[in-house]
Amino acid sequence: MEIPDLAELIWLFEDEPTRGYDDLDWPVGLHSFRLTRRSTTVLFSLDPTAGDAYLTMYSGDEEIAYLGRLRRVDRLTVLREPDHEGLRLWFHGDTHEPLTLRTKPGIRLSWDVRPLGEW
Repeated sequence: MEIPDLAELIWLFEDEPTRGYDDLDWPVGLHSFRLTRRSTTVLFSLDPTAGDAYLTMYSGDEEIAYLGRLRRVDRLTVLREPDHEGLRLWFHGDTHEPLTLRTKPGIRLSWDVRPLGEW
């Protein structure tokens, strides 16, 4: 799995991650990042060794979206555009469009899945 440096993810989420296991340092094991903008919070967890990602969004205390165990993540890139920041998850085999999580100026999630075939 191709991933950015930990420093880039800390910059993006504006905080250190929490670790799933205290004895495992980046990039081994599950690491979780949390960010809040206005009333929306995103919890993004990544296990680079397994190639798995998890994403949960909250409005206040209410869960509004959960994408749990996104498998076969091939690449994660940090976006630094003039009008927004975020990350993009690319999946193995490019059978899906990348998932995009915008973190600035506001939190926004988008994912356009390509058809897998015609029946």
